Amino acid sequence: MMKDLFLLYIHGYGSNRESRKFFNLKESLPDFPAAVFEWDEHTDFELLLKTAIEQTNEIEQIVLVGDSTGANIAYQIRETRKSLGLSTILVLTSPLLDYDKRLNTELQFAENLQNSLMKINKVEDALVILAKEDEAIDFSQFNVKQDAPNSTVIYVEDNHRLEGFMNYVGYIIGYIVNKSVRPQ
Repeated sequence: MMKDLFLLYIHGYGSNRESRKFFNLKESLPDFPAAVFEWDEHTDFELLLKTAIEQTNEIEQIVLVGDSTGANIAYQIRETRKSLGLSTILVLTSPLLDYDKRLNTELQFAENLQNSLMKINKVEDALVILAKEDEAIDFSQFNVKQDAPNSTVIYVEDNHRLEGFMNYVGYIIGYIVNKSVRPQ
């Protein structure tokens, strides 16, 4: 029996469970069960991934929203769930797909975090929201057809922090509704 959808939000580097985007989603989806998966650069990411799978393996389909560095972690969780035959609706906002594509190379992530990030060459089957004025990640070489097959990519007039995030929540809700009615 399919259980209700559950939203798991994974914040970006330097953020926390008080993420504005998470609260915007909760405000827009008040009856939708949701939680933030908390992490920082010293987190044991192998344990984090294992815990995320253990805590969601009873849920047939989850909505996983990852922001910036959290998008990389969200992608990894989705891929693990997929290998277990579990469905995940994936939403990535300002995603850090490749550590080497960061524009502020002076900001070095802890080795633990760097080693836990995967280089994602193709984002498949996801909603991807990219800011045209992203000052943190270089998306200039991002090719939607090659780099995001079977994904919906939305370019928005915004910066990396997605200050206008509330304007994009409708896209996220529409994507969730569309994906939740079809088997993954």
